[in-house]
Parts: sequence; structure tokens; C-alpha cells
Amino acid sequence: MELTWTRFAFSVILMGSALLPAQEAESPFVPPSQKVEPKAQPKTTPATPLDSVEFRGVTEIGGIAWVSLYDTKSKKSYRLSQEVDWEDGFQLVRYDRGSKPGEETIVVRQNGLTRNLSLKDADIIALAEPPLRAPQRATERAAPRTATPVRQPANPNMEAASDEEVRERMQRVAEEIRRRRALRRDIIEDNSQGSN
Repeated sequence: MELTWTRFAFSVILMGSALLPAQEAESPFVPPSQKVEPKAQPKTTPATPLDSVEFRGVTEIGGIAWVSLYDTKSKKSYRLSQEVDWEDGFQLVRYDRGSKPGEETIVVRQNGLTRNLSLKDADIIALAEPPLRAPQRATERAAPRTATPVRQPANPNMEAASDEEVRERMQRVAEEIRRRRALRRDIIEDNSQGSN
């Protein structure tokens, strides 16, 4: 009987040691800063066709907002409006202007799937080296440039005219306009009298 009692005590100790790690995590004596929260498994959502769609821009024409979408997989652009269903099943559900430029958001639906998109920021890429100069013609390369040529006026008489000459010219133009109007009036009157 003593042997079974020893076996029983030994089995209780083993079971207690197996339960000990689970009890340590829930111990009230462990400070809150050292409590280890179990890591939640990240929820993986299945890939949808809308994952490759980017919101690229907005244009307002006649009070109607047209948004520009770009599908990076199919390399195809779409222009959507709330009034129009577009090709490939795209539909603009909602457009929010945001409080500042660049904060625009939209809700897009394609074949029953809905997605919220924010306006894509432009990627600015600096060139590693300056762009190459355009090739020059052989004649330009051979002749070294000296000074820039002086620009000649198209009509030298225009610059040399004084204020009096300009006034006289304007009077002559005004008289010529009056003379031609009178001729037109006479022609119209002669035609109207001759047809009666």
C-alpha cells in the first residue's frame, strides 16, 4: 500500500508541475508591466481585385466630380463619376473632398466588393545624374558663340516716330475708316433703292 501511496504522490507532483506554467501567467503577484499578453494572430484577409487599385486624382467638370483610378496589375486607368457606372464593374459609391487638398477619400465598388481609398501621394524621384544635353548641329558646334546679337526692330519707322507723327497717323486712319463706312452706306442705299 505504501508503494501505491508513493506513486499517487509522485503523479500529483507531476500533474502539478505540468499545470504550474499556466498558473504562473495568471498569478496575481506578477506586476502588470511584466504580464505577457498572448499575441493575437494577425488576421489575413484574402486578396481582392481592388487591392491593386489606386486613387490617383479628382477633376470637377460642371459641378460633377470625376475621379481617376489606376489598376497596377492590369495597367489600366478608369475615370468614374457617381452618376455613371463604368466598365469592368467599377462604381463610385462616395466621394469625400476632405478638409484640405490631398485628404480626398472615395469608396469604390467592383462586382460587389467595396473598398475605401485615399488619394495617392506622388512619388518624387530625384535623378542620380543630370540629364544629357540635346545633341547640337555640326555648324553650331564649329562656330563658337560670341556675344548675343542685338535685336533689330521689325519696323524701324515705328520707333523713330514722335508723338505728333503718331497723332497724325491715327487721324489719317480714323478718316479712312469714316470714308469706307460712308462708301458702304452709299452702296447699301443704292441697292435698296434699285430693288424697289
